[in-house]
Amino acid sequence: MKIALFYNLPFSGAKRVVYEHVKGLIALGNQVDVYTTDKENDILRPGSVSNHEYVYSYKNYTFNLPFIKRISKDLNTFVQLPILHKKIAIDIDRKSYDIVLVHTDIMTQAPFLLKYLKTKNAYFCLEPLRMVHEYSLRIPENIPFINKLYEIINRLIRKKIDRDNARAADNTISISLFGREYVVGAFDLYPKVSYLGVDTEIFKPNKNAKKSYVLLVAEKEYIYGYDLAVEAMSHIPKKNRSELKILSWTKDNSSRISDAEVAKLYANAFVTLCLSRYDTFGLPVLESMACGTPVIALNVAGYRETVLDGENGFLVDFDPKEIAERIIELHNNSKKVKKMGIEGRSWVENNWTWKQQVDNLEKILQEFIATKQ
Repeated sequence: MKIALFYNLPFSGAKRVVYEHVKGLIALGNQVDVYTTDKENDILRPGSVSNHEYVYSYKNYTFNLPFIKRISKDLNTFVQLPILHKKIAIDIDRKSYDIVLVHTDIMTQAPFLLKYLKTKNAYFCLEPLRMVHEYSLRIPENIPFINKLYEIINRLIRKKIDRDNARAADNTISISLFGREYVVGAFDLYPKVSYLGVDTEIFKPNKNAKKSYVLLVAEKEYIYGYDLAVEAMSHIPKKNRSELKILSWTKDNSSRISDAEVAKLYANAFVTLCLSRYDTFGLPVLESMACGTPVIALNVAGYRETVLDGENGFLVDFDPKEIAERIIELHNNSKKVKKMGIEGRSWVENNWTWKQQVDNLEKILQEFIATKQ
């Protein structure tokens, strides 16, 4: 297949997905050209593994004044960005691609590009725009009235943009069964499912691992369950209380932490906490298992599709005491940690490698190409 792929994302798990898609589809013998407005030069550069990369300049005209700066930035997104995406669509349509795989644009979630493409396309939808659907991300009550009014209007516009752009796609792909349900509810679309995966050559057990701490892969925010982790640790008696280590994606000098360093952090933990309250999939679950470390995850959303409760980890309620009990159970039983770690590694190798998931993605794209719209 001759594939055009679009994305615009900062360093994140989502950008890792784009990188693995480009790399994996090319390894299967496809041509993949990357189109993007992303100019960030980081360790995950999808264009670096593509056949061709086309980077477009998005000029964000802003006035460096309070509130005016926010308005000008939003107007750029609503007015300038569609113009640029129309140009990108024209350039893509001229090159006779079999299909366009459209990933997220951080500016709008579902990209404007989907509205302008004439080439058959598929929107790889990580999730609908969360801030307009999730109550926990609602507008704060304690902000000035004018700010609140502006935010209400802004979010209504963004919700419509995300919905209209997503519904303009010829085909849709979601990253999990839960993600598919989310898309059905938000857009009345019915996607195919293409799961995410893990590079088991990088994320792997370390025979010299110390297994000495509890690892939380999250920002220190409510939606990521940081409060649950902290409270859970407070319920553990000091004699059984290990260090709670937070995985940060940057070092002290702000450079990105490498995959090898991330894998080492997983391997040296005796358990990884995955407590995001509404995670559509949750790559840390599989990355931890691949490194031979069991997980404790909330029994919600995408975690239910990757954690085998009692075998390679535990699914728990939104209860810090229950989380604490599971941490203590693993802290006091190194044999169980080892057994669950072996089960987790086997589970990932047999079902969740990037090779397996990109093979499935390729089949989905071929189906889309063969189907008449």
